[in-house]
This record gives sequence, structure tokens and C-alpha cells, in this order.
Amino acid sequence: MNIDLARTMVRTAFEANRSLQAILPRLKTELPEADYKAAAHDVAVAIDQVNTALLARAVAVHPVLETEIETAIREHGRY
Repeated sequence: MNIDLARTMVRTAFEANRSLQAILPRLKTELPEADYKAAAHDVAVAIDQVNTALLARAVAVHPVLETEIETAIREHGRY
């Protein structure tokens, strides 16, 4: 894969993770505690799977992205 595709995969992973995390506050306020804990766990699993499928794969092929990601987050608060 070329670096542009890898960068797209990284951006997609971050966007998907932000969307998944964004639902957590609503789940916490609208679900009973036990249901919230189960749903939050499932969201965490989904985030991990996105990271494995996209982020880790892209960084494995283009390790330079790790530094690029860290720099972007440090300087801009996001990638």
C-alpha cells in the first residue's frame, strides 16, 4: 500500500473512533448501569478492532506514520 492510502486508513480509524466514543455519554445517561457497562465494553471492542484493521496495519507498513501521528496530535490535537 502506498503512504497516501495508509494516511487515509489512519484518518478513517481516528474518525470512526471519535464517532464511537461520542455515543458513550448518551449511553451512560439513557441506559441502566448494567446495560451501559455492556454497551461501553462493546464500543471498546469495536474501537480496538478498528485500530487493528486500519491503524495498526497502516503503521506496520509505513512506520514513519507513527511519528507523523504523534506530531499532529501534539501540535493540533488530532490527526
